[in-house]
Amino acid sequence: MTDAKSYFKVRDYFVNNLETVRKVEKEHCLKIKGIVLDIADDLYLDFTEYAWKLYPFWSNYPPEQRGRQPTGNSVPWLELGEKTISYNLTSKIIKAFSEVRFPGLPTGGDIRFTNKETLVHLDIKLTGPNDNPNEVVVPPNQVSGRGDDWKNGIINSPWPVHYQGNGKINYNFQPKLPPFYLIDDKPLLCITMFLKAVYEVEKIGFQPLKYFELACVPNGLLMFDGPKLAETPGLIICGKDEKSRADDTKRIRIRLNPLASIENWRCTKIVRINGNKWEEKSR
Repeated sequence: MTDAKSYFKVRDYFVNNLETVRKVEKEHCLKIKGIVLDIADDLYLDFTEYAWKLYPFWSNYPPEQRGRQPTGNSVPWLELGEKTISYNLTSKIIKAFSEVRFPGLPTGGDIRFTNKETLVHLDIKLTGPNDNPNEVVVPPNQVSGRGDDWKNGIINSPWPVHYQGNGKINYNFQPKLPPFYLIDDKPLLCITMFLKAVYEVEKIGFQPLKYFELACVPNGLLMFDGPKLAETPGLIICGKDEKSRADDTKRIRIRLNPLASIENWRCTKIVRINGNKWEEKSR
């Protein structure tokens, strides 16, 4: 079991080697992007075409709608997308990375896996006509923090989220993932990525994928410590939670244009061109 002494020894190493953290993030982001490019046709087929062919077999018994302000023509594509995209990605991740395992971690992104040097959280964000394609709504358990304290486990300092247009604090956002993990004294950097699957609605049951966008949010040691990338203008704004919710459960929105301004590889679109091929595009 990890103790405070061994934890802070590793933390000190990463704090003094932030360029290593950035390089590992970039390497993993580019590899995941390559996987999405390779299987984009399969994702489109499963999400769009097969879903339409199977529609008569569940149309009279649809699952409960989820997401923000669902409407009658918004079939619960969140459920479908999470399954079709996650399963396809997982099958390729096993082949693309070395020593892949899926550890017993009860919180985080939709896909959680380890390899030789990281524990990756990859969350699928279905983005329909009612959603903003230029931001990601992120709960506390999908962002790593500074990990700057220890009380029988890591503690992250909260981060103040300000009202837009003035310097007053709206609430204190509480990141709940660590900057890294230790398994048998082996450090594993925490990497958080989001794959937005942006779809259109043509008719009930037929909601074709338009494009993907892979976003890599900086590790907590980069985001909230050291260079404090969270201070990038416009990067973090308040989420969409009710005012009565406790601060430590409130979400944030991460805007993708400011994220791409940090480094353009942190946001990449994978767009369907002319209905027969996929191309990557920077923001």
